[in-house]
Amino acid sequence: MPPPPPPGTLAPEKVAGKLVLCDRGVNARVQKGVAVRDAGGAGMVLANTAASGEELVADAHLLPATGVGQRAGDAIRAYLFSDPNPTATIAFAGTQVGVRPSPVVAAFSSRGPNAVTPGLLKPDLVAPGVNILAAWTGSVGPTGLAADPRRVEYNIISGTSMSCPHVSGLAALLRGAHPEWSPAAIRSALMTTAYSAYPGGGGGILDVATTHDHRLLPRWRTITPLA
Repeated sequence: MPPPPPPGTLAPEKVAGKLVLCDRGVNARVQKGVAVRDAGGAGMVLANTAASGEELVADAHLLPATGVGQRAGDAIRAYLFSDPNPTATIAFAGTQVGVRPSPVVAAFSSRGPNAVTPGLLKPDLVAPGVNILAAWTGSVGPTGLAADPRRVEYNIISGTSMSCPHVSGLAALLRGAHPEWSPAAIRSALMTTAYSAYPGGGGGILDVATTHDHRLLPRWRTITPLA
């Protein structure tokens, strides 16, 4: 997790009781909210910059907060600097569907080429890894911060810890259906049955249904667990 903002980053006399606009980046998103809360802020709007574009990541903030994409963030910034007495309200307006492009590679994901390993030009596969509903430990709160007293059984999580199980699970299904296949054969099967996210979108997205259509996972075979 990125470092938290240094203590005293926000002046309480300027923040107390107000809805604070924060740019996304550098520091952890939930830590920005903690800094606003500790300075007496009433809430936070976390606005994307060009680095993260329109991608939004769900967070269990410790104060009323919302995240907006770059376009909305730029509009809010322009409003703040043009109005001497800006006002704002956070209100849930419902779930929006049909957003395009979708699916799309996460802003924080690798696209290649790999600067550390020149032999890796791009990811060969992509899998769901943003805003995944997953089981959560009861030992820490949903933010993972020591200051978070909440305890939940499920959490919305993003990262390779979420995409890797999708790939591993499908590889395990293939291994169970075809125990004679080598790791290279399993990799080839996953890559050649994946589909493109969108034109120019890079590595293919895993698709277990397509894999089955190609008779790589026969329905009549018993899938045995891996050791």
